[in-house]
Amino acid sequence: MCSPGTGPPPRYREALTDAKRFTDLGNAVLPQLVLARLMESGDLERHLQLVRSRHRRRRDAMIDAITEHLPGAVVHGAAAGLHLTVTFAPEVSDTELAAALLARGVKCQPLSWHRQRPGRPGLVLGYAATPPGVIAEGVTALGEALRALA
Repeated sequence: MCSPGTGPPPRYREALTDAKRFTDLGNAVLPQLVLARLMESGDLERHLQLVRSRHRRRRDAMIDAITEHLPGAVVHGAAAGLHLTVTFAPEVSDTELAAALLARGVKCQPLSWHRQRPGRPGLVLGYAATPPGVIAEGVTALGEALRALA
């Protein structure tokens, strides 16, 4: 959203307006105004700092639990996102492991569902919506399920 008196140079305005109209039919004004207000007030930045801190604690709790309960597992994707992938030894069936976890109340996805090429079996584990204590319980259940399948 541009401040009054700003925007694209006049010679590009019509082309940009047409491109915008043809690609998405415009944006709702109210959400744009709310976002602008959040940005101007600094509330958006404060909220982002809170959320980043919360997700960092949850990610770290998951990595710590994996380190403790899943020796030999390799964690991938810790630098960004709201999920981790964990890979295991080749003899593990990630689909059987995910099913065993679901039976224990832990939801995850087999990594094989997301691959286009062959690779090590693994799981995709989300941490964004789960408090650290619950994450530790889920990874403990993962370790138990993995040992039961071995």
